[in-house]
Amino acid sequence: MSIFELWIAFFGLMLMTLIARGFFLLVGSKFHISEAAQEFLRYAPTAALIAIVLPEVIFSKDANSQLFELHLFFPQIFGVIAAVIGFLLTKSMLATIFFGMLAFTAARFLI
Repeated sequence: MSIFELWIAFFGLMLMTLIARGFFLLVGSKFHISEAAQEFLRYAPTAALIAIVLPEVIFSKDANSQLFELHLFFPQIFGVIAAVIGFLLTKSMLATIFFGMLAFTAARFLI
């Protein structure tokens, strides 16, 4: 690929990103989203965060084979369980982080 083609690809991707993200800003008041769609979109950030974080928590990469493995006694799993229980009991983000990190660190040293 030549330098000219790389610059065309760079500016083309930049233009497509600008159009895709700026579309709703430009026609925001003229574009009506139904109540049902708004209700579904409320959960989109949570679903995206779970899709990013969950594989890192559940699976570990084996150094020899470079394959992902599922371990039930993995320190991250204990941290997540403690964080969820801490959140359900306290409804505090600080307590969630504290309990999750406390359980993760303890499991890391004990397992």
